[in-house]
Amino acid sequence: MNSLFLRRLTLILVGVVVILLFGIAVKAVVIKFQRPINDEPTQIVEVENEPDNEPEVTDNSESPDMNENNEVEVEVETEIEEEPVPVVPPGNEIETETENEVEPEVVVTPEIEQEPLYYENTSFFMESRMDRYKTYAQNNPSFSAAEVVLKVNMNLDYDFYTHIVEIEVPDDLLVLCNKFNQLPSDFTPKNLEEVPIEYHVSDGKVYDLDRDALNAFIEMSNHAKEEGISLKIISAYRSNEFQAYLYNKYNTNNGEKNADRYSARPGHSEHETGLAIDINDVSQAFEDTKAFAWLQENAHDYGYILRYPKNMEMITGYMYEPWHYRYVGTETATIIKSEKLTFDAYYAMYILPGNNR
Repeated sequence: MNSLFLRRLTLILVGVVVILLFGIAVKAVVIKFQRPINDEPTQIVEVENEPDNEPEVTDNSESPDMNENNEVEVEVETEIEEEPVPVVPPGNEIETETENEVEPEVVVTPEIEQEPLYYENTSFFMESRMDRYKTYAQNNPSFSAAEVVLKVNMNLDYDFYTHIVEIEVPDDLLVLCNKFNQLPSDFTPKNLEEVPIEYHVSDGKVYDLDRDALNAFIEMSNHAKEEGISLKIISAYRSNEFQAYLYNKYNTNNGEKNADRYSARPGHSEHETGLAIDINDVSQAFEDTKAFAWLQENAHDYGYILRYPKNMEMITGYMYEPWHYRYVGTETATIIKSEKLTFDAYYAMYILPGNNR
């Protein structure tokens, strides 16, 4: 019986040893071929407990390497350390910066070089006023070259009654007498004639006018009369002394600023040339008469122009005067009417450039 017991005990011990050996062998095989996902729980806990701002752990290989402790070596991506991809390659950025530095030179330089040629394209350009053109253009950048040349030729880059020039040929038919051009104080027109009484108002005064201007007015008045229109002279030639008297009176009564709008300073009045007349009524109401309407349609045919038109005070220097007419001859009067010019503009475009070349 004892021997039987010993045999059984021996078999049991052998079985236990075999089981232990088999378990050790299986464990070795499992450890050798295990993947990171089957790693020890402690490794997984350590990763999960990392702070939120730590870089993510990624698995980019199917068979990762192990360290000496049979732990998986984890590759870590650090996105913060990577340089962002530029939108524009550095090479192109440099080219763009270089182009931006060059562009202003390409745009600005040609304009400066072409400026003189641009002004010269106008038919009334004057080389002697080039510096004034440039200065005026800088102060008025919205003006075209033609506008700049015209306004400077009219001296509108100056204030009225400044840079005054004495008129050299005051007896000329197209003499420009304005706030920049002054007649000699001793000037008296050569061809003055007395206006017949039937062609001026009956106020007991004597009216004188340039011969050609008078003949043209008589013809104009006669033709207007045939159409039922009465045209009478109420002011004609004035001496320098009488003009001084009138201006000083207006200046005293209304102040210089107001007087300068409707009265000329001595030497600056067209009435002193013997070529200007006031017709019928020195009042804005004259604009609403049949006589004014007739003059608007026909005055140029007799060589007369409306000297101070409406909305032209910035050019002429005087308020609108529907009664004030100037004799310039039929050719010039027709051009001024057809091109809708003031006499100042006509002079700056057609006369002044030729006189200064």
